[in-house]
Amino acid sequence: MRFHGTIASILILPILISLIGCSGATSNPALNMAGTWTVTTVSTQGHKGFSGTAAMSQSGPGLGVNGATTLTATIGQITASQTGTALTGTITNSIQKVSYNFIGTLSSGNLTITGSTPCPSASATRTTSITGTITSNSASGTYTITSGSGCYYSSDAGTFVATKQ
Repeated sequence: MRFHGTIASILILPILISLIGCSGATSNPALNMAGTWTVTTVSTQGHKGFSGTAAMSQSGPGLGVNGATTLTATIGQITASQTGTALTGTITNSIQKVSYNFIGTLSSGNLTITGSTPCPSASATRTTSITGTITSNSASGTYTITSGSGCYYSSDAGTFVATKQ
């Protein structure tokens, strides 16, 4: 399917679920991200928006502390490593059959993250950037998806809101 809202949610949902509730401070307790999350995206580029849910399971110490945490849902898996406010990791998207490496920062509830992957249909790259704010039960902000020439999905940008049910 070629719905831009769907692709936005496929890219953003795993990233947000992996990072929601992090404080970025190593002195905070680890956060258990397991549970059901709802994400809504609204394109500012005229593409179809999306609203959906994902059940997430967790292994590892949890986010908000230094260490590696793995989060798994039907749409894929995320391995995130946190050192202080720095984040690195990989998102494996089982729907699109691609992996995104990402880097970012998380400090006092403010998140900036960027990930990229080769486009499967071309010798180009798709980059996703997310900027927003995060609390223990919700996140909101903006996203930008930039697809190189020849990528199956076109570029998009918009807003997102995520809440834990």
